[in-house]
Amino acid sequence: MWYVIQTLKGRERKVAEAVRRDVACEGEKVFIIENEMQYKVKGEWIKDRKPLFAGYVFVELEFERAEEFNNRLRTKLHTFRLLDIDGVITPIRPEEEEYLLRLGGEEHIIHHSAGFRVDDIVEITSGSFQGFRGKINKLDRHNRRAKICLPLLGKNIEVEIGLEIVKNTTSGR
Repeated sequence: MWYVIQTLKGRERKVAEAVRRDVACEGEKVFIIENEMQYKVKGEWIKDRKPLFAGYVFVELEFERAEEFNNRLRTKLHTFRLLDIDGVITPIRPEEEEYLLRLGGEEHIIHHSAGFRVDDIVEITSGSFQGFRGKINKLDRHNRRAKICLPLLGKNIEVEIGLEIVKNTTSGR
């Protein structure tokens, strides 16, 4: 099961490394879900990665070990704890875990996607979001990015993904 540690935006990698080094035992995976983005530098597109969910570090561990892991976490890194709902340490929902694992694979990397747009509907034809069809909250074609909502902890969280629209058409209605 996947649990979440919340931290400050921009500190995800450092926190994940500290938890891996100081807290995690064998069989407990600590990771961030990375998002592959493209940036234009001196006229050339380069790929880079940043956390998909700003301020979130994920921990994969058995349900029975969550309380003990949280105690180790609080003892060694005092400012961190597993997220809870009404005082109960709660993993992300199984369908959310399955969806995020499908998108990022075992490496937990969301790869840059490409697709086309017909009116307000986008259909993704390649990349991690291949097969996705729906509305995009905000599309920045120039910078090859889109803002979409992904489910996490029972809420929809807006994230920015790498998305290139290779064709933009209208249905002709």
